[in-house]
Amino acid sequence: MTKIPDLYKFIDGFSEVRAGVLGDLMVDRFIYGGASRISPEAPVPVVRIRERSTQPGGAANVGHNILSLGGRLELFGILGDDEPGHEVLAILGNQGADTTGIMLMPNRPSTVKTRVVAQSQHVVRFDEEETAPLEGDYQERMLKLIEGRIQVMDVLIVSDYAKGVVNVGLVSGIFKLCAKHGVRTFVDPKPVNMELFAGADVIKPNYHEALRLVGRERDAGPEEMPEVCRDVREATGAKDVVITAGGNGMFVLAGEEFIHLPGMPREVYDVAGAGDTTLATMALSLAAGADLVTAARLGNIAGSIAVGRLGIAAVTADDLRGEVEAYLDRYQR
Repeated sequence: MTKIPDLYKFIDGFSEVRAGVLGDLMVDRFIYGGASRISPEAPVPVVRIRERSTQPGGAANVGHNILSLGGRLELFGILGDDEPGHEVLAILGNQGADTTGIMLMPNRPSTVKTRVVAQSQHVVRFDEEETAPLEGDYQERMLKLIEGRIQVMDVLIVSDYAKGVVNVGLVSGIFKLCAKHGVRTFVDPKPVNMELFAGADVIKPNYHEALRLVGRERDAGPEEMPEVCRDVREATGAKDVVITAGGNGMFVLAGEEFIHLPGMPREVYDVAGAGDTTLATMALSLAAGADLVTAARLGNIAGSIAVGRLGIAAVTADDLRGEVEAYLDRYQR
């Protein structure tokens, strides 16, 4: 059996990493309550509200997890110059994020996702958003913001939710900056933008995104996933590929090495935000000196913790340490 490296030392190294995150910043709002009857007006539950919460979402949730795991954060993107945008900006600032790379847009609302939850079940989600590509001098201003901070970064994550922030000119400019300064790039893409990420060090689509990207109309069995990973690499121009597959774990193509990391058994309460947790953990692990397979192992553990919690969960370094022993017992000892 392959000896798994010391995972703890990489977790301990998170505090030395400064990660940049660029992408679609969002506001996640939750309305929690109880539902004991059906409305007489329509066949829908009546939810009696007990609690409300607001959390960073999208790329902002990737940043939230960077901070929760003990890393240092440089966050880049846009929010509306509105109440939800200012609320999330304050949350991130209070957590220690460097938010000077966030632009507040007066004529573009913040992306807000509101979930209604009753008896630990999602009842409905409604979205408020504007997804048209950003125009004007946005690209030039964002490139200058990143250029001003690139020298202090160890890794740059592009978290693309196809909400208009990520475009070819911006990404190509960023990748050139990162190559010049030796900063590794880690991309969580949407299929519609896959062609933008040629030259990324690591690209991390989920299973269904990967299949759509390579034109497969049916599910792929485990024995087909090495080919899927190679096809994703060829289609995107990224150097290495990680495909996340929920309970089926991860499929990793690092150079010519392919490995399937099985999923961690867990009772699933909520998958929302788990991919962001996985992404943040892998990027921190790489920057802390782990190879890609080891980084994926840690991301696999972190994602399994996140899905076991209700709501958008930020995982801590202590959470991760607490699960490493169980992981080693299951897969190595």
